[in-house]
Amino acid sequence: MKLVLATLATATSLAFASGAFAQTAASAPAASSAMSAKAAKADKRLEERITQLHTELQITPQQEPLWSKVADTMRSNAQSMHDAYDQRMSKTDSFTAVDDLKSYGDLAQAHADSVKNLETAFEPLYAALSDTQKKAADDAFRNGPGKPHLGKGKAKRSAPIDPASDTYKGK
Repeated sequence: MKLVLATLATATSLAFASGAFAQTAASAPAASSAMSAKAAKADKRLEERITQLHTELQITPQQEPLWSKVADTMRSNAQSMHDAYDQRMSKTDSFTAVDDLKSYGDLAQAHADSVKNLETAFEPLYAALSDTQKKAADDAFRNGPGKPHLGKGKAKRSAPIDPASDTYKGK
C-alpha cells in the first residue's frame, strides 16, 4: 500500500510542482513552458518507476498483460491527478475559504480514487505472482521507492525524549 501511496504522492507532488502558480497574462508563456518542462520531468520519473517495479517484480511474459494494466493505471492516475491539480490552480485566485476547502477535498478524493484504481489493477497481478515475486512486491510496497528495507514496514525510531530530562528543549 505504501508503494501505491508513494507512487501517487509522487505523481501528486509532481502535479503540485507543475508551475501553475503564475497566473498573470504576461507570465503565461513562461509558466506554460515551465509547466511543460515539469510535466515532462514528471512523466520521465513515472516511467522510470514503472520500469523499476517491472524489474523488481521480475514480471514474466505470461504476467505482462496484467502488468500492462497496472502500468496503464499508474499513467492514467498521474494524468488524472495532474488534471485535477491544474483545474484547482486555475481557479484559486477567485476562491473563498470555503471554495478552497472544497477544492482541496476534491483533490484529496481524486487521490483516494487513484489509490483504489491502482489497487483494482494490481490485485489480479499480485494473485498471479510467484511467492518470490510477492515478497518483492511486499517489500516494494512496504518501503516505497528509494527507501531501504527497515523491517516490518516501520521506520526505526529513537526512544522518545523525556520532557523532564536536561536535554529536552521542546516548547
